[in-house]
Amino acid sequence: MEDMTKKTVEDSTPILELDDLYVHYRSEGNIIKAVNGVSLKLGRRETIGLVGETGAGKTTTALAVMQLLPDATARIDRGDILYNGESLLRKSKGEMRAIRGALISMIFQDPMTALNPIKTVGAQIMESLTIHNYEHKSKAELEARVDELLELVGIKAIRRNEYPHQFSGGMKQRVLIAVALACQPQVLIADEPTTALDVTIQAQVLALIEELKEKLGTSVIMITHDLGIVAQTCDKVAVMYAGEIIEDGSVEDIFLGEHHHPYTVGLFNSIPKLDDESNRLHPIDGLMPDPANLPPGCPFSPRCHQCMEICTREHPAITYQKGSHRIKCHLFAGGEG
Repeated sequence: MEDMTKKTVEDSTPILELDDLYVHYRSEGNIIKAVNGVSLKLGRRETIGLVGETGAGKTTTALAVMQLLPDATARIDRGDILYNGESLLRKSKGEMRAIRGALISMIFQDPMTALNPIKTVGAQIMESLTIHNYEHKSKAELEARVDELLELVGIKAIRRNEYPHQFSGGMKQRVLIAVALACQPQVLIADEPTTALDVTIQAQVLALIEELKEKLGTSVIMITHDLGIVAQTCDKVAVMYAGEIIEDGSVEDIFLGEHHHPYTVGLFNSIPKLDDESNRLHPIDGLMPDPANLPPGCPFSPRCHQCMEICTREHPAITYQKGSHRIKCHLFAGGEG
């Protein structure tokens, strides 16, 4: 009975938690406020979709988790990142090297630049295994593991001695997935894993990540601007704008819920609709605000068609909450909370 209770508690505890995280860059005397108070919880065997336009702070959030922010310009000003209840920000560089790649891994955004052009793909997968002394295996066993990983992502093992330039974009992405999964991490951060891939390869890559998640029990943060990918692969969704999460909830909350942040509505309206006879897109007016000069009040207010006077001077708190669904917007002040 005690073991059953312990297992239930472990399963209910988030494997990764971001608590009021602030990440700012310093450049030429300016403070670039890239991430502003992000909080989210990733459960075990769960996939969270982190969505938003370019410049919303999604990749910076991921790099903060991996502790790969540039030392010269970036700083975590406030908040914490907890992995299995332990603060990653209190880990030494050596401790983070042991965690990064082995327990928490990342598929980087651009396969064209993420792979080393002068090393074979097999050597790059082997590097991750060697650094983490994967299960204390011999060299022959590690080489067999490289072949196994290549086959797992749909690449013939005989290609292990080829270089990145000999692979297509989709195949490079598969190699990056093999590198990320080499040590069977508990958390996988996939940063735009289907960018610049044709739709057929996109579908294959997403199916591969889902299959590996089921096989390995991995928890996933899927960073994307594509709501179709979110609907297909995610359990929960967090919508980011100007460095903060302005709406989050389950996939059902976001795709089927009655209430949404105006920005989320704008994202949905930007998707082509087959039943729209006008065949026109409805883009969000304006541009993402300058993170070095964010507007007072709600950061979305300059682009919002429903902007009120209060929106221009007061930053909204979470003003709508129903179950797991939360929205930061003055439109819902006085509503369900």
